[in-house]
Amino acid sequence: MKILIPENSVKIEDLKNKLVGEFPNYKFKDFRKNMIIASKSSAIGANIILKKDRIMIVGNFPTFGGRLLFILCILLLGVVIPLIIYFSVFLSKFSKLEKELGAVVQKEFGIAK
Repeated sequence: MKILIPENSVKIEDLKNKLVGEFPNYKFKDFRKNMIIASKSSAIGANIILKKDRIMIVGNFPTFGGRLLFILCILLLGVVIPLIIYFSVFLSKFSKLEKELGAVVQKEFGIAK
């Protein structure tokens, strides 16, 4: 999900504080200078990336171990079986989390359309 913002108007600390206030049951961890990892559980999460003129929210596995396990499954089981599992189990949960986080970010920081 891509949310347009006024250029250089949002600081990563403000974004994190707003999300922590809105979602106290989620874990938020700074990953890089302009990136936060939101974790709903050990398998469901999202990367929140702050750019100059937009905020991108991408559903993803929140832990390095989860990402590594998924890649290992692709290597061992081939591409088709892990992708079927990914699309049937994880994609809808990632999309739901993206929409929850995106609604708050759009309301607070986004440009009105």
